[in-house]
Amino acid sequence: MWPAPSVPRPPSTLAATVLLCAAVLLGGCTSPASDAETVSEELEQLASSYEVRLADGLETGLPVRDDGFAYAVDLGNTMSAAVALGNRSLFDRAYGMIRAHFLRVDTGDPRARHTVLWRYKPGTAPDASGSKETGLLADALWEAYERWGNPEHRRMATKVLDAYLRHGYWETDRRFVVKNYYNYGTQTLSENTWVLNQMPHTVRKIACGTQDASLFRRANAMARFAEGAYLKKGFSREMYDKGIETVFDGADGYYSPNGLLKLQSSLEIAKALLPFTLAPAREVIGFIRASYPDVSSAYYYNPRSKAIAPLAETSEQTYGLSEKALVLLLATRVRDSPGEAFLQDFVDREIVPELKRRRDESSSPFYFDVPLMLEAAQRYLRPDQVPAPPGESECTL
Repeated sequence: MWPAPSVPRPPSTLAATVLLCAAVLLGGCTSPASDAETVSEELEQLASSYEVRLADGLETGLPVRDDGFAYAVDLGNTMSAAVALGNRSLFDRAYGMIRAHFLRVDTGDPRARHTVLWRYKPGTAPDASGSKETGLLADALWEAYERWGNPEHRRMATKVLDAYLRHGYWETDRRFVVKNYYNYGTQTLSENTWVLNQMPHTVRKIACGTQDASLFRRANAMARFAEGAYLKKGFSREMYDKGIETVFDGADGYYSPNGLLKLQSSLEIAKALLPFTLAPAREVIGFIRASYPDVSSAYYYNPRSKAIAPLAETSEQTYGLSEKALVLLLATRVRDSPGEAFLQDFVDREIVPELKRRRDESSSPFYFDVPLMLEAAQRYLRPDQVPAPPGESECTL
């Protein structure tokens, strides 16, 4: 369990004198307020250094992973972090790479227009879009428009959002489902569906900004579909296949391969549902708080007992910076639920040590998880000085 914050009692005169003398002998004393300031200052310094490293790295070229590909999700995360940081040059650099290598504009296939290639490698033919990557670009562009007021960002955000929604279909008149990708060769959508590819928060945000009632309806229908994957304790099933309903009695189409629940996926789904329900975010934060320090990247779900249990502990199952960044991001959204003591402890025990250990920009996930951390850190450090969380502003259509 996270340690509960202690409630100091007024000391007696003698006790106060002893404490004062001890403080003087030791060179000072600390208070919860000063501890919080120290943690924030340390995070501020680390985040600033990582922002510089991120920008310097992009100046040398595309962020390429170990397999030789550059991934659109890395640049999308970087764009979102740049908006939160107010770093226009970093945003423009990442967006320029997206436009040059990933965004499909000059194509004869109308279904592919303004979609985002999921990964790029010189000399390799483009194979498929990524629905998540396309949605991330729409989200980052709209956030950029709201922060800097460039009408071109708004115009392109709506076009890319339309491309994102072309990955989807109305399963019923109340459920809208987005598939994983669009195959440029076969000109067909993927068969399977990952729940984390649903981005109702982005659709709702742009619907509110454009006063488009049809987008608002799709956002609600997409959220309803994503909520259907929810299990308990903040965890959601990862995939959906309607065909399962015809094979297994009582099945609703949602499942997780091998019964494994990935923490990253559940955190992403909880984030997407924030404008519609806070329950998944509150519950997954509560689960992590209760499980600390034994938090893993994956858990096993027993459908019979409905129990969620950790797997055998290995180094590969220890949750990493991307999950920790999403935990912090969610905790800042439901700040009243975990409390400031939890946030401070989490930053002090999980984020700061992780950043101190992480030194190599060449590692494959650097441009994926570091931008997530930078955005989360910014919202933790300056909750009143960053743009409103995606899709959470009130609006009625």
